[in-house]
Amino acid sequence: MSVKTFEYSPEVRWSDQDMLGHVNNARMITLIEEGRIRWLHEAKAGSLTGGGMLVANQSIDYLLPVMYGPELTMTVTIKRIGNSSFTVHTRGDQSGQKVFNSDVVLVHIDRETGKPSPIPEGIRSILGEYVAS
Repeated sequence: MSVKTFEYSPEVRWSDQDMLGHVNNARMITLIEEGRIRWLHEAKAGSLTGGGMLVANQSIDYLLPVMYGPELTMTVTIKRIGNSSFTVHTRGDQSGQKVFNSDVVLVHIDRETGKPSPIPEGIRSILGEYVAS
């Protein structure tokens, strides 16, 4: 069985640059979030009935500066699925080179208690299609 991926090319704006001429790190978090939300919507995983999601941890390893101009392509997969959390991996490519790796740990929470709750089987099944080996 092949692993599904989601690709997204956000619009990198002139105003996303910092004074050094590359995309500001805070803007990168926003661009990665936008890709992740679009993926969740497309995968129909965003409808966590009775629950919500909380970002528990996020990291970005920059390999090269992300620049304004060349198309940025982000590829989303799942790195790990736990009982109540999962790790979304986003790879960024620009001008034929890998420019960053990002991991975001999302925790499924009960909206009433605000506490972690098990990921429903339907959502777990959707997420499982994107688990990279």
